[in-house]
Order: sequence, then C-alpha cells, then structure tokens
Amino acid sequence: MEDKVFTIDEVAKYLKIPKSTIYKLSQKGAMPSSKIGKQLRFRKSSLDKWLSEKENKFPSSTNEPSLTACQDELANHKSKCVLLIDDDKLVLKTLARFLKLNGYNVEPAQSGEEALEKLEKLSFDLVITDIRMPGIDGVETIKRIREFNNRFNRPSVPEIIISGYIDTEAERQAQRLGITDYIHKPFAISEFIQTVQKKIEFASNSN
Repeated sequence: MEDKVFTIDEVAKYLKIPKSTIYKLSQKGAMPSSKIGKQLRFRKSSLDKWLSEKENKFPSSTNEPSLTACQDELANHKSKCVLLIDDDKLVLKTLARFLKLNGYNVEPAQSGEEALEKLEKLSFDLVITDIRMPGIDGVETIKRIREFNNRFNRPSVPEIIISGYIDTEAERQAQRLGITDYIHKPFAISEFIQTVQKKIEFASNSN
C-alpha cells in the first residue's frame, strides 16, 4: 500500500495537536518531515514510527521502580519533568501524550498516594493534579508535596490544578494555598500547554 503523505493541516488533525507545535518540532528536527518547495510534508509511516518511539520511551506503567525517563533527563539537565496526577486513565494518558509531544518528560500517577511515592525518588519541575480523586484529593496532595519538599530542603515546585467540577470550596482551599492556575475540564489542549509553558518559564526565571 502506498504510504500516505500529509500536509501540516492533515498532521494537526491526525495527531490532534496545534500546527504551531508541529512546525516547531519539525524546525528542531524532532519530528520527521520533508520539504516540497516551501511546504512541509509528512509521511504517515514516519509519523507512526515517531509516535511509537515516543510512547515507548515514556511508558504509561507507573509501577516500575527502575530508572525512569525523568531520572535520566534530570541527570542530564535536559527537558523539564512534570508530575501528572489524575485517577482517570484516559485523561492521564491523553495529557501525558500532549506534554511529551511538546518536549516535556512526564511521570504519571493515578492517585495522590502514588504521586507521593514518586516524589521520594524524583524531583519535578511542575506538578499537575486533578482535584477530585479517591483517597487523597488534589489539594491535600499538593499540601503533602510542599511539606515533603520543605522537610528535605528541596526547592518549591509550581502547581496546576485541573478539575471537571465546579467546586467553590476546593477553589477556596486552592486559593488559600496560593495556587493561581486552576483549569476546568473540558479545556482546549492549546490552553493547557500554554499554561504549562508559562508556569514553568515563570518558575525558571524566578530561580
């Protein structure tokens, strides 16, 4: 079967990511592409292989104690590492995928308890957590992360809370903690990525 060749618009629809992101990845050589005249073109087989390599490099399993992508990248001072917490597996997988496509390393956790276990082994540049979860909710998770970092003299980590509910009490709790980035589902992926970028950039410039 003949390999399909995509335009940048078709790639955006196929991968469900913004054209600006595709263009940046292509310019950096991080996404396989070629030029026909002045137009970028993408082979479907190359994109599928690239996406598969991305997903294999950052496995979705959260139970392996072996060296992780975040440990490896932190050792080499490369990409920023995000601790992503959500009890919804589909949301977790989707957000992790878009973060990875935008150059971030991701440690997924399906609960606050799992996130705290990861914190014992790793340091993170950003924490993103759902607010309503079984067991420890998002606000309590952030409290415990802050306590842990303070106890072991680790630098503070910026946080983003995401939620599928209008919960004024949770918002008040988040505000009391000084959390200003609070995103309601459903949200546009572009908005989500922009918030992540701004939060990490602000934290980096403040250090």
